[in-house]
Amino acid sequence: MYCSSTNVPDDVDIGQPLVLVDGAPEFTLSAQSSYTEAGEPFILTTVEISKGSLVFRTTDEQYQARFNVRYELHRDTGDEAGGESIVQRKESVHSIDGNPDHAVQTYERLRFRELFDVEPGSYQITATVEDKASGKNFSRSITTELPDLFETTGNITDISLLSFHPDSEEYYTIGTYDVQSTADSLTLRFFVTRGSEDEPVYARMRLLEFTADHEPARHMSFRNLPSNSLRNRGIIYSQSEIIQEQTRFFEDEPGAIEVDFTIPMPETGSYRFEVFTTHSADGSPSDAINYRARDFGTRSPNFPEIASARELAEPLVYLMNESEFERLMDVENEDQLRRNVEEFWVHNLETTDLARDVMSLYYERVVEANKQFSTYKAGWKTDMGMIYILFGPPWYEDVLGNERRWIYGFDKTDPNRVFFFIRTRLGNDRFPFNNWSLQRQNHYHTIHYHRKTEWLNGMVLRRQFGS
Repeated sequence: MYCSSTNVPDDVDIGQPLVLVDGAPEFTLSAQSSYTEAGEPFILTTVEISKGSLVFRTTDEQYQARFNVRYELHRDTGDEAGGESIVQRKESVHSIDGNPDHAVQTYERLRFRELFDVEPGSYQITATVEDKASGKNFSRSITTELPDLFETTGNITDISLLSFHPDSEEYYTIGTYDVQSTADSLTLRFFVTRGSEDEPVYARMRLLEFTADHEPARHMSFRNLPSNSLRNRGIIYSQSEIIQEQTRFFEDEPGAIEVDFTIPMPETGSYRFEVFTTHSADGSPSDAINYRARDFGTRSPNFPEIASARELAEPLVYLMNESEFERLMDVENEDQLRRNVEEFWVHNLETTDLARDVMSLYYERVVEANKQFSTYKAGWKTDMGMIYILFGPPWYEDVLGNERRWIYGFDKTDPNRVFFFIRTRLGNDRFPFNNWSLQRQNHYHTIHYHRKTEWLNGMVLRRQFGS
């Protein structure tokens, strides 16, 4: 079923962006607002740390990383000055064993949970992870709200996005926009409040899929597309397809009613789960008592890292010609596809050692692009991701209004060392992603060709682009 338009509220939860901070631990923070069976509110936080971002050292004949996780819980006091008060502080110390034979530890995620008993209200939770070996730390904050059960009926808590993992028989909270397609299903969990004397209330739920661009960036020298093309618009929120919908009717249940909306893991795409409460079975978002929405995008299983044969093969679109890449993508067998990828690198670079070093740099750039430039699609597929992978981080960056320049060299006027990006969509509450589009030029064909040659002969390891 298609909708010609959908409600576009001013505030939709899109989760936290991935952040790459040089030398600091990489982690995400999520908060699940919940109530006990007796109606007592609490907040369950989850800090998820990338094991590979920690520094491992030999300590007492063990190879370990040591780090602290600190929490501060602030409550909005509601005064005119917008003041906040610190309600709770917590700190935990952790030691994680590593493998001394691996310079970079596994892509494993380390999850740590903390429970805060609270009163109804609005809260901000700040988590800080400090690596004891490097002395570096990074902080992230998140807000959440727990409605008072004795106030307006039909209130809805924040929506928690969860994935169930049969191996551990646990639900993991997903704090980012990006969802790894590792689980069989996703659960959207929230609470609806209703007083014992209040009239019945309906909760209407819908999963929407938006039309969006999920293709890799086009060649640097291709013609620029019109502003109304999907590539420039990125994602179209005004049109959507209803994937699944459900209505719940609450007549006798008072208090905080937990609701789970479980769906099979969607294919790669851009989605919104929305829920709103009304006093009518056919109510709409425009007359809702309360409205909540959670946007997310499904990604490859190991995102933002890459591990599978197809994840290794797809970014080669920037180094292969069209027919060569199509033949590679036609290979369905995982083992054969991995062999073909390795053969591509070794055939071009001639020696296994050189191929290994160049591959390591290329795929390191792919992962970094995912962490820095992901929006409604994976970062390596964006225009900025493509340039970053091929040419590395810019020497200089100029940002002026809706124009951005990446400069590779000391001469900022050299057309062969400057890439222009135009912001075709401005990030705001109704469109949460900045959409930067490379301004393609005919002469980029030669630049791309020479750069591709440097990747495939190993020169990329010995000479920085622009030097």
